[in-house]
Amino acid sequence: MMELPVSKYHPDPVATGSVEANDGKPCLCCNRIRGYIYTGPAYSEKFHYLSGCLCPWCIADGSAAKRFQAVFTDTGELDGLPGEVCLELETRTPGFNGWQQEHWLTCCGDAAAYLGTTGNDPSAYRFRCLHCGKALTYTDES
Repeated sequence: MMELPVSKYHPDPVATGSVEANDGKPCLCCNRIRGYIYTGPAYSEKFHYLSGCLCPWCIADGSAAKRFQAVFTDTGELDGLPGEVCLELETRTPGFNGWQQEHWLTCCGDAAAYLGTTGNDPSAYRFRCLHCGKALTYTDES
């Protein structure tokens, strides 16, 4: 297996469950079998079957977002962030699954790093500020 690409805002997508080891499934974007497949959310008006079909490399380089007109995180509620941060979250960062609509937390004028969940129901979604190191969480339940 190849070493996974590094994501500033989602540093360990295997630990969070957004990327899983998979030795046999080719990526729908690059058609390569790379040993991992993205299992998080993917939003596209034209393609409704992207979750479980893309490799982390095609997400990281933006090719999956471009080819399928897809986003992996909804940034519509993130006011005040620079456009390039929103673009990186939407098109080059693995998203995560939540009970309801996922919400990416911010701090110090930037998106925070997603670290995973604590608890089953309700779940606490954990983040850490990339600048001040502050721990951030929000809860959601089914």
